[in-house]
Amino acid sequence: MLSTHFEHRPVAGFVHDIGASRVLLCGKSLIADPTGAIFWPAENTLIIADLQLSGGSYLDGHDVLLPPYDTASSFEKLEEALDRYDPERVVVLGNSFEGLGSGGLSAHRRDWLQDMIEGRDWYWVIGGENAGLPAGIDGEAVPHLTVSGIKFRAQAIRAPVANEIAGGLHPVAQVSQYGHVVRGRCFVTNGMRLLMPSVGNYSAGRNVLSAAFDPYLAQGALFVWHLSQGRVQPVAPPQLIDDQMAA
Repeated sequence: MLSTHFEHRPVAGFVHDIGASRVLLCGKSLIADPTGAIFWPAENTLIIADLQLSGGSYLDGHDVLLPPYDTASSFEKLEEALDRYDPERVVVLGNSFEGLGSGGLSAHRRDWLQDMIEGRDWYWVIGGENAGLPAGIDGEAVPHLTVSGIKFRAQAIRAPVANEIAGGLHPVAQVSQYGHVVRGRCFVTNGMRLLMPSVGNYSAGRNVLSAAFDPYLAQGALFVWHLSQGRVQPVAPPQLIDDQMAA
């Protein structure tokens, strides 16, 4: 069953109105959302990667002013995507909890997260066979997940595979726009595998033109959707700039 958002107006108009973009992966039609999430209408499934909750906590105890909004920012993006699509299933890829200190989430943020999880099939795809969830967090922790032939991984495997959506690599694009270079998160695919941007604010990010992506994307053409000014914009390959050229 599709979300009620799609029952009342054409998908194409809806996608344009919210600044999203259509993405094809192995014949599946997906929606790349400005929050950094992917919505799969046919499966009523929302996919999001690398929440990196409390990603700034590594600064604690180093006489550094802590960035207080990292977890709230991730939750706001997640909540915005949930409100927009009202999915029945949510798949969260990659690094969500590694940045948490020994105290875990605060009671307020744990309740906030639980409210988002409630009433949905919720999967944390976190890689390790023995990986678990912090106390008080619902959902199912799994090393990987397959839905209608698409495999979801916390981290892409270093092999020329198809039918995969993965987190972990934090792709960013540097784009030439009207004489300026704009750098930002992006979705990247070769038509067979899709790599998700990090939702967390403090991931360093890797340029999609760097050699780090060769084991994952070199077997096909490169298609990039850049997140900029609240919209998802398709980027032509000649617009992409590597780090050395931008320096």
